[in-house]
Amino acid sequence: MKKSLELPAFKGVPVSRDMKEILTHGSREFRMSAHMTKVHPMNNLVLYSHWHEELELLVMVKGSAKFHVGQEKFVVQSGEIVFIQPNLLHSAIRLQQEEIVFYAVLVHFNFLSSLENDQIQQQYILPLFLNNSRYPVLIMREMEAELRLIPLLEEVCDIYQQEPHAFEMLVKAKLFEVLYRLEKCAAEFSRPALPGQSRGGNSSLLAKKTLAYVQQNYSKRITLTEMARQVNMSPSYFCRFMKKQFDLTPLEFLNEYRISEAVGLMETTDKKIMEIAEMTGFSNVNRFTETFKKMYGCRPMDYRNSIRN
Repeated sequence: MKKSLELPAFKGVPVSRDMKEILTHGSREFRMSAHMTKVHPMNNLVLYSHWHEELELLVMVKGSAKFHVGQEKFVVQSGEIVFIQPNLLHSAIRLQQEEIVFYAVLVHFNFLSSLENDQIQQQYILPLFLNNSRYPVLIMREMEAELRLIPLLEEVCDIYQQEPHAFEMLVKAKLFEVLYRLEKCAAEFSRPALPGQSRGGNSSLLAKKTLAYVQQNYSKRITLTEMARQVNMSPSYFCRFMKKQFDLTPLEFLNEYRISEAVGLMETTDKKIMEIAEMTGFSNVNRFTETFKKMYGCRPMDYRNSIRN
C-alpha cells in the first residue's frame, strides 16, 4: 500500500511563536520526509513564512511563484528547484491565477550524519547545516538540465511512498547522489561567482522576531511604531527593513498574515465573515473585504463558496 505524500490537515498556520514549523518531518528513527502540495488558484499564499531544522529541496512541478528565502527573492518556474538550508526563514506567494503544484524533500542532519565525525561529515554535511554551503538557492532549468536532480528526487519520493524492502538505504543513497551532483557543480565555480547563494545573519533573526510579534498580536490593533519597537528600529528604518526582507510594507505584511489566518478560519469553521474579520484584527468588515479582494480577486463569501463547491 502506498504512503500518502499529502501533508496532514492543520488548522491555521502550523508555526510556533518564533515561526518554527511545528509539523513533524519523518520520525526519530528516520529523519526525512517527502510531501506533495497543491495550491488552489484562488489562494494567494503559496508557502507561509516559517523555518525548520531540516534541509529542504523543493521542486516546482506546475505553475510559478515568488519565493523569499533568507534575504534572497526570486521567481521559481515549473521544472526548477529551490535549495533551502536549515533554519532559514522562507515563504512564497503566487504570481498568476493558476494551479500550483510542488513537492518537497526534507532531510534532518541526523539522517545524513555519521557516527564518527569523518571526512564526509566534516567537508560536505556539516557545512550544509551550518549555513556555510556554496550550493545555489535556485536551480534554474538550464542548470537542472546539467545536474538532472529532478529524476533523482522523483525516485526518492516514489521509494519513500512505496516503501519497498530496505527502502531506507536506497533513499539515503539517492540523497547522497543529489548532494554529490550539487557539490560537483559547486566545485566548478568560484565562491563569489555561484548564483543564488543564501545569506542569513542578524537580518534573518530580526525577521523572525517581527514574524513572531505579528503572529502573537495580529488580532489586535498594531501600529507601525509598535512593530518597529520590537526590533529596536525607528519607524522609517523599519519600513526599509521590511521592504528589503519581504518586499512588502509593514502594513502589507500585517494584512497578508491576517488574511492567511482568515482564510484558515473560512476553510475550517462556519463562523460568519464579520466575526472572522474581527478575530483577525480588521477594524470593520468593509476593510476586511477590500483587503481580501485585493489579494484574492474576489469577496470573502465568494471564496468560501468556491471552496465548499
